[in-house]
Amino acid sequence: MVVQMILEICCKKCSYKTIISLIITAIIIFVLTIQDSAELYIIKWNMTENISCHYSYEEDALPLVDRNFSPPPKSIFLHETSCRGGLGSRQACAVESAARAHPDWQVNMLFSGPVSNFVLKRSCLSKLLKYDNVKLMRIHLKDYAKGTPLESLVAASPYNKSAWRIEHTSDVLRYLTLYKYGGVYMDSDVVVVRSFNSLDNNWSARESVYAVDSGVMSFSRDSLGRKMASAAIEDFRKNYKPNVWGNNGPGVITRVVKQMCYKTKKKKWIHGCNGFKIYDPVVFYPVYYKKNRQYFEAGRNLTTSDKTYAHHIWNALTHKYSVPKTSPYAKLAMQFCPTVYEMYGDNFGV
Repeated sequence: MVVQMILEICCKKCSYKTIISLIITAIIIFVLTIQDSAELYIIKWNMTENISCHYSYEEDALPLVDRNFSPPPKSIFLHETSCRGGLGSRQACAVESAARAHPDWQVNMLFSGPVSNFVLKRSCLSKLLKYDNVKLMRIHLKDYAKGTPLESLVAASPYNKSAWRIEHTSDVLRYLTLYKYGGVYMDSDVVVVRSFNSLDNNWSARESVYAVDSGVMSFSRDSLGRKMASAAIEDFRKNYKPNVWGNNGPGVITRVVKQMCYKTKKKKWIHGCNGFKIYDPVVFYPVYYKKNRQYFEAGRNLTTSDKTYAHHIWNALTHKYSVPKTSPYAKLAMQFCPTVYEMYGDNFGV
């Protein structure tokens, strides 16, 4: 509005250079006004496949994950692999819901691109940092993979050839992170409704009778967890395909579990084997991905189960949907990420 007012007042009287100068001045005033106001900055979701920020070494406001980073055994990891420079409401909800359900765990949101000091202090990130168990940190992708079996693959940047650069980078990082630190990996479109403390040490869950999903999974630091993490990393290294959507995420854990179970002559892999637990879909995927619209239908009441620990919102398929206040997703957000939901209000999920 400031720019419009200037143009209306003097576009007929001022020279071209004067108008440009006034516009620049107005923009500077506008930015300073935002910085001095109490209103928080809202970052909305976008689906561009720009991952150039992964290779940026410019300074940012987040502490760097380096060799001194030593997360506790009870750690949950999420990754932000777009180049938006912050989190959208759905991602922030995932972090808050995990933190609220696990006050005795550390919840780590790892950014593969820089975050400015302005965004850190004035966006939803400032709300998340009010939780003592939330850590927001920066990683440099190639450095992060050094010393691991994926060092050469990551250095070659094969996901740059993918049609799903952001998602396939996330696939690389989820297995790298579990290999490096152990713990629980969780997608950033998940709403946690119950603590994972009662679950086994090493687990994943089926999306269907055909496949294990990689949206939420745990590889602990015990011998079985280390074995699973190493097997997953090796499978990723051998079988990475940039032109297949699910090959590098759920495809990895599905192949590893099936191979392990077949070696132990357990043909029914759907519940896991050899100590690795495969939970039924109701635990983390109570709404099948083809029925994802149910989360966004106004007035719908989902049938809940005491076996459900989290809801996967299938963001890749639902990012364009609005979130009516009476929809199941909105109700979940109001209860399990109330701070984020209150901040965004009608803009939640957009």
